[in-house]
Amino acid sequence: MNGDALNENRKDGRCPRCDAPRLRPWDELDAAEREVVRRLPSAADLPLEERAARHLWCVRCWHEETGSAPLEA
Repeated sequence: MNGDALNENRKDGRCPRCDAPRLRPWDELDAAEREVVRRLPSAADLPLEERAARHLWCVRCWHEETGSAPLEA
């Protein structure tokens, strides 16, 4: 996938890794999904509170979008 395609995926909320239809914020994850997020390797880098407030996750491949680009509502 080229850079233009990746940018397009981010604009429409699709996962840049597996092309799943939508990345989900913390408050849309169920209890089991939240437990997976707590155990991802990136959990060692940032506090859970910051990740929950700013990041998005793909529940298919567990890609974590860090929110480095502004999100559109």
